[in-house]
Amino acid sequence: MKIAVIGGGASGIVTAYLLDKKGHQVTVFEKQPILGGHIRSLNKNVKTDSQNRDLFLEAGVVEFTRKFHNFIALMQELDVELEPVELGSALYFKDGNRFLSATTIRKNITVIQRLTEYLRLDSLYIRSIGLQLKMHFANIQSLYDRPLSKYLPTKCARNYWLKLLTMYSYSIPFEQIDDVPAELAIPSLRDYVLTEWVCIKGGVYSYIEKILERFRGTVLLNVDVTEVWRTPEGKVRVKLAGKLPQLFDKVVFATPPDRVLVLLADPTDAELRRFGAWQPNYATTIVHTDTSMYARYGIKQLTEFDFFQTPHGWGYNAYLNQLCGITSPRQYNLAFHLEDSIDPTQIVHIQQHHTPKYTVESFRYRDEVVATNGEYHTYHAGAYLADGLHEGAICSAMRVAELIQSS
Repeated sequence: MKIAVIGGGASGIVTAYLLDKKGHQVTVFEKQPILGGHIRSLNKNVKTDSQNRDLFLEAGVVEFTRKFHNFIALMQELDVELEPVELGSALYFKDGNRFLSATTIRKNITVIQRLTEYLRLDSLYIRSIGLQLKMHFANIQSLYDRPLSKYLPTKCARNYWLKLLTMYSYSIPFEQIDDVPAELAIPSLRDYVLTEWVCIKGGVYSYIEKILERFRGTVLLNVDVTEVWRTPEGKVRVKLAGKLPQLFDKVVFATPPDRVLVLLADPTDAELRRFGAWQPNYATTIVHTDTSMYARYGIKQLTEFDFFQTPHGWGYNAYLNQLCGITSPRQYNLAFHLEDSIDPTQIVHIQQHHTPKYTVESFRYRDEVVATNGEYHTYHAGAYLADGLHEGAICSAMRVAELIQSS
């Protein structure tokens, strides 16, 4: 069959790869001049002016948990090398208060003060046990149509920490975290927080390169799909700006969900309902070398990723030297919502990401989209149809490939 895949991010490329393995004729349409979606590996799919071309810095997706079983299996199939990373998160409040991670304590705090910091950290973990147990035994149906704020209603360090982890996972501003659907956030906080994490040696985009080495279909970059409509004859027409429509047997939308109705020329009432509430979320990340934000807290040795409260709200800073296995004497970082805390002269790269805006209203029909995938020769792939993370992108791609093959 001739299949159009609209979107060249993780879910789109993996869907195309799996369909190509089954012998289908696949064409990937990507609006950007590069593939990868939220995968932005500097000196891989993102070119920079850096003189060190062997230095791979992540401006998007950074690490993966070993509980991403389908993702790990795909990496093994592609012969992609994974390296363990030590993860933890410290909280730095604007009033000078802090909760340090275990690694931060070990690397920065002297023996005399170390016990005090460990006790503060342990007290935070102890206060989280009850909530962790509640999340562990929660029935998924009980989480439907409920915001995360229902489970984290009070302002305390524990709730800040869990909300910030949600912010880190889904690139949603902290001020909007309360409305994130509980059925998305709670399972992720339950299953992925305290586990082993890995990174991809040589940059995350390496696995996309491995796929492209095997892919026999067509990849069209820098193309603007303006319209998709389904014909009475059971075909799909894909219209590109300034070009004649192309005819396919099936179409896969591997775009952010807010783009579906923008592209569909003939949406049904059901599709209008399923996708009508989705809105875009534009997140900006900054790769930089400015570590001065740590100075007031007495931290010299950076570790893992950390959350900072500024006069403008909460943001995070991830230490790329550790997370990407970089041995450079320069300290490279990836920041979100910390623009005012970074010296502009130390910015290496600024990246904008188009991600889903997860709300209770937009998420309400997620299961219905999954259950009806394939109607009118139209399929949907994306992390938003599963856990919202990289494992979700791979799972949704596998599901679409199986549905098309069985059809």
